[in-house]
Amino acid sequence: MKIEQDARLAVVYPPGETLAEKLSELDMEVKEFARRCHMPEETIHSVIKGERRITPEMAERFERTLHIPARIWNRLQTMYDEYVARRPQHALSSTAD
Repeated sequence: MKIEQDARLAVVYPPGETLAEKLSELDMEVKEFARRCHMPEETIHSVIKGERRITPEMAERFERTLHIPARIWNRLQTMYDEYVARRPQHALSSTAD
């Protein structure tokens, strides 16, 4: 039980931050990445800003371009979604004590 509780309290970052870091490592501009993924540049910017989720289809395109498995992108998105969903519950439970 303790492991589950600690996992819920961990800070999780939007997957767009991981994407931005990877593009920086590769010295790849968003425009080039969007072109290689056959996606609008605005979509990639929205993912990086955390305004848009990474869909399974996007994850597949990211995999083909960055050679990072789609399951990693999907897992990052799921972990972030769960973190966001639990934040209000954690705030309420900590004030009840």
